Amino acid sequence: MDGTIDYSKDVCRLIQDLNKGLERAVNYLFTVYYVRLCRFARVIVESPEVAEDIVQEVFIRIWEKKLKISSQVSLDRYLFVAVRNNCISFNRKEKFTVGLEKVMYQEEETQVCDWKNIWDAINSLPVQCREILVLVVFEEMKYSEAAEKLGISINTVKTQMRIAYRELRKKLSKDELFCCVSFFYRIVK
Repeated sequence: MDGTIDYSKDVCRLIQDLNKGLERAVNYLFTVYYVRLCRFARVIVESPEVAEDIVQEVFIRIWEKKLKISSQVSLDRYLFVAVRNNCISFNRKEKFTVGLEKVMYQEEETQVCDWKNIWDAINSLPVQCREILVLVVFEEMKYSEAAEKLGISINTVKTQMRIAYRELRKKLSKDELFCCVSFFYRIVK
């Protein structure tokens, strides 16, 4: 035996290891639930890519914050409720964003941006996040192209992009973030 645990036969151990934040438990959970959760999310957000991003974000949160549950029923419920809530939040933000597109172009001319701070925030990202952000946003590569160029998986690219965006949201003011998003939006278009 190679020392791995068969969580399919020991759900209690899986839950204990998830509560401890062990990588092998999160990986097992991802393997077992990922496809089902993506199908579920797709029904709500109607986009396979967005559904995958939402599900991956749930697993990132489990990994970062450790999962505190007590039973298999709680595990299933937690995962599906977390995905559902993230999908609903995405749909709300999407409706809000569409309404803001007109405002964005009107305010764009009057917006004064601290580009030095924005570039400093981008440059302060972890090396892999920054490298992937540059490839995807500035060089307009698809996630699959960036993954192939860097010799990593598409899921790693998605995860690193999510980390990059999350870090930029933390480091930039709302006005700077608005400038950044406007700039990225123009480049990608």
